Amino acid sequence: MKVLLEVTLVFGVVIGICKILYSFRSVPFISQTLPVWAAALFLYVPLFLLFRTRTSPEEWGITLRRFFLSLNMFLGFSVLFLPAFALLYWFYRSWWFHLPVRIDFPQDWLLLLLYHLLCVALPEEVFYRGYVQSRLNRAFPRTVNLLYAKVGFGWLYTALLFALGHYIISLRPEALATFFPGLLFGWLRDRTGSVAASTAFHALCNATVLLLH
Repeated sequence: MKVLLEVTLVFGVVIGICKILYSFRSVPFISQTLPVWAAALFLYVPLFLLFRTRTSPEEWGITLRRFFLSLNMFLGFSVLFLPAFALLYWFYRSWWFHLPVRIDFPQDWLLLLLYHLLCVALPEEVFYRGYVQSRLNRAFPRTVNLLYAKVGFGWLYTALLFALGHYIISLRPEALATFFPGLLFGWLRDRTGSVAASTAFHALCNATVLLLH
């Protein structure tokens, strides 16, 4: 219970600061630097806690030790799940929320993909799958064997916080749908023992959304 309260409190502080900054996005300086502040919070708060507790980065999945397994899982997920992810995104956005969807390939898409990899996916994965899920996995046993990955309460709760964080910032109901890709990211973290595959797949999912937005 202590760990559950800890990660929930840290989540509340980080998302609370992001929400305050987002509320002042009409201020030019904040608007221009908001992504930097958000990325710094998601990245450096868990790193601070990592070094303060003298925890090994590998214990939180911040490692490339099983690089080829992470690469194979990322490629496999991209082939198997990315088309389904795009189709489901199209469906729920157009049918459920009656929002416009069109395929548009930005000229700077590769640059946007790099941006989402380094400034969005990496900080969020270090925070959610690195810090939150790893801490919860140590406190709560992973009792379910799901497709060669042992998952448990930490996997579900992390995906819930992931979706809740997106909703709190934007207050848009469709943001809650991030719970489902959050489950995929969390499974990749538990299957590979690293946040590498989940970071790469997270960035690719975000870049795919840009094609349909």
